[in-house]
Amino acid sequence: MSKATVALAVLAALSIVAVAALSLAPGPLYAAGLLDLGAAFAVLFDIVPGAGIAAIVVGLLCLAAAVVKRLWAAASLGALACLVGAGAAISIADLKRSAALHPLHDVTTDLDTPPVFEKLTPRRYSAVGADSRAAYPHPDWRSTHGDIYPDLKRITLNVPLEEALQRAQAVAAAMGWTIEASGKTAVFARIEAVDDTGWFGFRDDIAVEMVQGPGGVTMVDARSVSRIGISDLGENARRLREFLDRMESELR
Repeated sequence: MSKATVALAVLAALSIVAVAALSLAPGPLYAAGLLDLGAAFAVLFDIVPGAGIAAIVVGLLCLAAAVVKRLWAAASLGALACLVGAGAAISIADLKRSAALHPLHDVTTDLDTPPVFEKLTPRRYSAVGADSRAAYPHPDWRSTHGDIYPDLKRITLNVPLEEALQRAQAVAAAMGWTIEASGKTAVFARIEAVDDTGWFGFRDDIAVEMVQGPGGVTMVDARSVSRIGISDLGENARRLREFLDRMESELR
């Protein structure tokens, strides 16, 4: 094996390790308190795409040199470097696209009077901050919410309030939420919970309100709010859809 091919194979191997580490490490490092959010995002969005492109270039050079000399182990490293580099670059591009498609961090089934937080402390917003436009009650939030989440609506369950509350608690626990508060009156019930998003360990607050309706039915509204950031990448809507789907499927 020529020295040039060896060098390219070594560079390909190093690029694979570097791109994987740069792509995967920011989340756990932030969750562990070893990296602040700005630095973590800088690594992901500013450094990883360039590192991915560099890995592709090194991988192609290594692949070409190795194929010419029929050095298949080195060729495999080159091909893997190309795949890892392309995967990282595409993944970050998808994250950016998702952020643009989901510019809110406050998602609910009720745009007029979203479920309120009594025990958990909601975020405070500057009147001129970008985060205020991504949350209730800013008018931009309302119009955007209606456009991107038209499917999120109140559900009505054909069960009494007590049974709906029990099911809400069970579904929340099954989804891994930490229930922080729960209560019930004759015609109203609620839970407040916290959920962690895996990679970065972001904590989101959830409020569920249930109202006893006529004929023994229960109407259920829910809200999920991110504690950090502007875009939630669609996570809050995904969470509410899963919760409401489970509530309906379990109670049919």
